[in-house]
Amino acid sequence: MITVQSAESALKNIYLDVVINDINTKTNPFLTMIQKGTRTVAGRDIKIPIRYGDDGNVAAVTEDAELPVSTNSKYTEIQVPLKNIYGTFQITDKAIRSSQNSAGAFANLLSGEMQNLIATAQSTLNTMLYGNGMNIVAYTTSIRAVGRTFRVPMRFVDNINVGDEITLYGPDNRQITNPAITIDTFNKNTGEGTYTGTAVIPNHERLYMVKEGYDVKMNGIDSIFMPNQVYNIDTTKHLGVRPFEQNVFLGGPNFMPLASEEAILTFLDRYEDHCQSNPADIILTHPMVRKALFENLKGTRSNVDVTEIAGGFKAFSFNGIPLYADVKCQGGSLYALNSDSWRINQLCDWTWLSGDDGSILRQIDGRAAYNATLVKYADLICEKPFIQGKVSGFSVNRWRPDQTPSQFLNL
Repeated sequence: MITVQSAESALKNIYLDVVINDINTKTNPFLTMIQKGTRTVAGRDIKIPIRYGDDGNVAAVTEDAELPVSTNSKYTEIQVPLKNIYGTFQITDKAIRSSQNSAGAFANLLSGEMQNLIATAQSTLNTMLYGNGMNIVAYTTSIRAVGRTFRVPMRFVDNINVGDEITLYGPDNRQITNPAITIDTFNKNTGEGTYTGTAVIPNHERLYMVKEGYDVKMNGIDSIFMPNQVYNIDTTKHLGVRPFEQNVFLGGPNFMPLASEEAILTFLDRYEDHCQSNPADIILTHPMVRKALFENLKGTRSNVDVTEIAGGFKAFSFNGIPLYADVKCQGGSLYALNSDSWRINQLCDWTWLSGDDGSILRQIDGRAAYNATLVKYADLICEKPFIQGKVSGFSVNRWRPDQTPSQFLNL
């Protein structure tokens, strides 16, 4: 007979390994490629040296000349808190009882709930991967200062509530609103709302809507591309830490170029000149940037090579580097990354949160249902930001019927 205890046993001994494998290896090829470990965790923080420049010295000298002198190692240390990442699993008492005499029905029940949990975890991690540590609750598809109206995609409507205080950030991670605006009205059926506030907001197609600022979500790729800052390092004082950035946006909606082979090769040439060594082993971009590039390539060559990369994902090869497109990637941008210098620093891998008695399923107060919590304490850190690159400002057509070509903005 199926009981709460047998459900706990299945979650611990059967489904946990499946959950860990699917989240760690099937979320994003870049997350699959990078290392994971605990060696940099000290208490509740991550302490890690961020290195830049070349250590040591290699030189050709005459036979009796002095040996080359090793240069001092260049690094600066950062300390960031481990982020708390939780996922909840819920099952009702009725569901347990209705399948208690059929092991097969119960297995199907648990499998379905686990797949939902895995899918949610993968989507959340993928969103954080391309972020910068801010708690981004949505992005606007349009915002108009006149009339103070905004619109968000429907998949974000549950994140927005009347009374929320929202800070808006632009495509270059620049804060647009100071002080924050307040959500005045919001229609969850259309994704449209109005706001109040004294901040001056320019008309724009897409701005990030942030609720709780920094140090809430896991640091993502864009954490190293913040203005004058990499994590808590002031890059005006440590110039060697800076990654390579290029913006092809020339000003105004009519001056956003489409991604082309020539434009991306020019970026890669400058990027490799910046880092001098350890070139990128993966390129990440938005699907519409990939589409524009693919259309450009079709006019100059007969075929484009498709390759399988980490986790079984498909990508096409560009200049010998796999190029993977992800809808969660910042629109209009393309990243050239060296995966060896990134690490998931974690206190432990995914596990179930357990009580003093070891139980993981707990009855929800006042309800005939049980809840289990999946937990991971971790953060994503790049140990060598200076060998990473980003180009932004490409035009992105999002195929909205009310858009004209002059409205294709870079987000």
